[in-house]
Amino acid sequence: MDIEKNLNSISKKLSNYDAKLIPVIKNRTVEEVKKVYDYGFREFGENRLEDYYLHSEKFNDAIFHFIAPLQSRKIRSIFENFEFIHTVSRYKEIDLISKLKNKREVFLQVNIDNDKNKSGIDPDLIFEYFEYSKNRINLPIGLMCIPNIQSDPNIVFSKMQKINTELKNIYSEYKGELSMGMSDDYEIALDYGATIVRVGSKIFK
Repeated sequence: MDIEKNLNSISKKLSNYDAKLIPVIKNRTVEEVKKVYDYGFREFGENRLEDYYLHSEKFNDAIFHFIAPLQSRKIRSIFENFEFIHTVSRYKEIDLISKLKNKREVFLQVNIDNDKNKSGIDPDLIFEYFEYSKNRINLPIGLMCIPNIQSDPNIVFSKMQKINTELKNIYSEYKGELSMGMSDDYEIALDYGATIVRVGSKIFK
């Protein structure tokens, strides 16, 4: 694999957009992550606490984004260690977060396809969840989605962009981050306003 070449290619594509690349380092060795770190990246996407402990020890000035489904019993540990949490999707999670001292930046995960096999909030309920979050913890900084692989990404990302625009019109203080787009569809997501793309396999292929 040629990690530097892959990062050059992805970074070049992002240069025309107001968007940030978050390298996803799930199942990657310290040596592989170091190549991304040495390239200049200081923010990474992680799926597991165990991997976070390993990588944060080696790269102690890095910032980590939690991008996997939340488990209630691990929420406290996640909020103690991660700066950004992309996968808040239940009232119960918001209630648990409200009891924690660590205040982090959160995204609400939208089940944009209404896929029964995926986590996320029904798009029709996202405004209720925003108000609930605002009243109990703080206003989310953005939305996140993982489309069904069989969905048309143009349709999915267009829906996300529309919801995000409506939220920005309602909440003047809303930052309006859009965490969407992964290795196979990040270029399309950029055209629909993605501000964060989460890319893993495309970097490490």
